[in-house]
Amino acid sequence: MKWFLALLIGALISIQPVIADEKERGERIYFVMIDRFENGESANDRGFLTGDRTVTGYDPSDIGFFHGGDLKGLTSRISYIASLGFTAIWITPVARQVTVSPTAESAAYHGYWGAGFDEVDPHFGTMADMKDFVALAHKSGLKVFLDVVVNHTGDVISYEDGNSYVPLEDRAYRTSNGKKFDPVKLANSNQFPELSKLDVMTSFPKKVQVKNQIQKSPDWLNDPRNYHNRGNFGGGGESSFYGDFYGLDDLFTESPAVLEGWVAVFTDWIKEVDIDGFRIDTFRHVNREFWLQFLPRMREVARVSGKRYFPMWGEIYDSDAGRISEWVKRAGLSEVLDFPLQGSMTGYVIDEDASRLALAFNNDDLYTTAYSSASMNGTFLGNHDMGRIGGFIFNRFPDSNIALAKDEIAHALLYSIRGIPIVYYGDEFGLIGGRDKSARQSLFATQVSEWQSEPRVGASAIGSSSHFDNQHPLQNVIRSLSQMRDKYPGLQSGPQKIRFANKGTLIFSRFDQKSGTELLFLFNSGRKANQIPISSFLNAGDGMSDFLIENGPAQVSGSQVLLPPVSWSLLTRKPEMKHAEAKIELLKPTRYEFDPSLLLLRALVRGEEFVEVEFQYRDSDRNWKSLGRDSSPTFDPTGKRSGDIYRVAPALSSLGARKSLRFRAILRDRSNSEVLSREVLLRLSK
Repeated sequence: MKWFLALLIGALISIQPVIADEKERGERIYFVMIDRFENGESANDRGFLTGDRTVTGYDPSDIGFFHGGDLKGLTSRISYIASLGFTAIWITPVARQVTVSPTAESAAYHGYWGAGFDEVDPHFGTMADMKDFVALAHKSGLKVFLDVVVNHTGDVISYEDGNSYVPLEDRAYRTSNGKKFDPVKLANSNQFPELSKLDVMTSFPKKVQVKNQIQKSPDWLNDPRNYHNRGNFGGGGESSFYGDFYGLDDLFTESPAVLEGWVAVFTDWIKEVDIDGFRIDTFRHVNREFWLQFLPRMREVARVSGKRYFPMWGEIYDSDAGRISEWVKRAGLSEVLDFPLQGSMTGYVIDEDASRLALAFNNDDLYTTAYSSASMNGTFLGNHDMGRIGGFIFNRFPDSNIALAKDEIAHALLYSIRGIPIVYYGDEFGLIGGRDKSARQSLFATQVSEWQSEPRVGASAIGSSSHFDNQHPLQNVIRSLSQMRDKYPGLQSGPQKIRFANKGTLIFSRFDQKSGTELLFLFNSGRKANQIPISSFLNAGDGMSDFLIENGPAQVSGSQVLLPPVSWSLLTRKPEMKHAEAKIELLKPTRYEFDPSLLLLRALVRGEEFVEVEFQYRDSDRNWKSLGRDSSPTFDPTGKRSGDIYRVAPALSSLGARKSLRFRAILRDRSNSEVLSREVLLRLSK
């Protein structure tokens, strides 16, 4: 059996994802919660259900219930979204929902309690409305990314003996004839027991009860044998995969029946609705074997449908880049939502700590593989779970002028750094809110009293008005930042080099290959002006005479740069190429310090900036295979290093069980000329 799984996984990983090109990494995404964006049709506010809010889920005065936003409302505002410079819209799930929670204390306005995954919830509209929305978005030059859930459905199943989790070692799964089986070892293989060999009363650790008559669709979702049935998620360990996430029915994703069911569902969303990509909820709560089959099959469906690149951003809610990148290296994921960077960015803006952010970029090497890089990560300042950037700032800096300035530099940072920027709807209006439900305000006229009186960054409370009837300075900030990214496509995927990071001052360069322009960004999140000697962030022999101040209030005087408080500036120049001086040295590979299952390959580059280094290893057939490309050198906080270090950190297990490994590195400069390093041999101990 082990040989079968190894063969299966190896074959699936060999179906490599498409590497996104510069244009495809140029998305600017607007994240919308449908129920809270715009109400286009009042007739569906109650989902065509009759009764009070415990039945219809509708109560526009309560933050935990449906408010009336729908697909027709969203469609009516496509031109507004496009006017801000966005190129794509990410929408929360549209599937038919389990309308209210079992306790009737809240409703499924957010879309994450799915019941009918091949349908549209009546509160949001119809499938025809969905197709109309996608068609008009495409006509307006906007892609549509759909939020999808495969880990769980809405809460319909309960258990006779309560919800406490039962570990695998306490009670194993059994076939209908009483034979134990281990879903970890058999996951998504043809040796996994077929449904006909499972008994709902004897195969599972919990006795299943169905709470109500809610029917799920497709019909396979109504079969309790397609669920783990072990009780509630306990916060970590094994229960992360097998437990019901906050009571939601956890699917048996190790079963081929579940895998095939989901493949069929989301194939139709791509082929029939013309969806351009997914954001995948609760990604890390699903076993890796599922993803190793599901992801490549979705990419193939998209390819056949005419979509060369089909991004799927995994939501792995974790502040540790190492734990997130595990899913890139071992589950075939190409794109992730960059939670670690979110914390470092907001920490920089609010706590005025540039060094933490600069060092966070050094973890980018963990995301680098032959088919992925950190430039494909989705970057964001806040979201519907953790809260809004406006709230983070306003809670610390209630002074409106400072809060607005910090909000502006936060968005400027988001649009300047590597990655694909995602703006949470309403942030352009300076909304504040709190966590979770409190950060899901309606943009149309709200009946929630606390939102009517809630202050906003850079504006007064909205009262009973629609936000769309008002202008806000952050809207123009986002428009201008979009124009900047259009002007310099290198901001999508070009090299990034951190030059200086101390307290509130962050200085970094990006390089735009198309125009041959270096973009020097100077940020000061501190509330005091900062004067910095040019020699502290430019290479010896470089000066500011070649730079032009394109945007912002930075002042250059002699050998000093003055950065006003809470400000950012963009300087540009066309640096001289020094190809003849470019040298590369591949250093001896080591085990990665924080994870010995990874190798750390490092290349020292001297004599040239803004290069790309590709790392390769020689396989058992003596062919050179790529381990990934790095164009952003690591930040050296001491400033004493001679040259730039480029890195990649492959999983040792991905290189084959061999006694020795041979590596090399290739430097490519801005003219695409190549310099080859010497080869390095690594002998592995037993």
